[in-house]
Amino acid sequence: MENLSLFTKRSVAIDFFKYHYAKKNRSYLINLIYLVLTPQKELGWVAKMPDTGKLFFSAKRNQETPIDSLKNYKIISPESVFLYKNHLFLYKYNRTTKDCYIVYLKTVNSVTYPERLFPEKDFKFCLVKNQQNQIINCAWVAEDTQLAVFQDEPQYNPKEIVLEPMELGKEFEFSGKKWYTCTEKGKCLLADLPII
Repeated sequence: MENLSLFTKRSVAIDFFKYHYAKKNRSYLINLIYLVLTPQKELGWVAKMPDTGKLFFSAKRNQETPIDSLKNYKIISPESVFLYKNHLFLYKYNRTTKDCYIVYLKTVNSVTYPERLFPEKDFKFCLVKNQQNQIINCAWVAEDTQLAVFQDEPQYNPKEIVLEPMELGKEFEFSGKKWYTCTEKGKCLLADLPII
């Protein structure tokens, strides 16, 4: 996955926008800077000016644009999962630093991530196989939704693959590693095994 062009920590976005504010302490600014997805599916930061009502949007580092409103913008809450450019990310809160980070989920190893994104859907773990019966990825699958487990693997055409549901406790090999499915707190997850 290519590097994100925006600030990946809220504290850095706060530092970038704080020259707009009279009060510059972090505890004040933390509730005025949001991570958002625009109606055009751009990811960025929004700074809200409570005195003037102005809004500033930054989709790239060190660039900002005034915007009229947050209508149709989706504010991403800390500890939520979101899709951006067909990849799954976590907007993670760190209790120690009191900061929030954008985390790229290179391996979507737990069903809890797709469930947080689509809480109304029931996901199962499937192997993604090509027409030659080779595993090319794994996916969390529900009705009309597929989320790739190994996000750095090449994209595949859903019409040219076979989805094979996998039972808990079963093992398989993929990308030079041995994997198996298990449960943790009643939720399905994928874990790796040492190859001996």
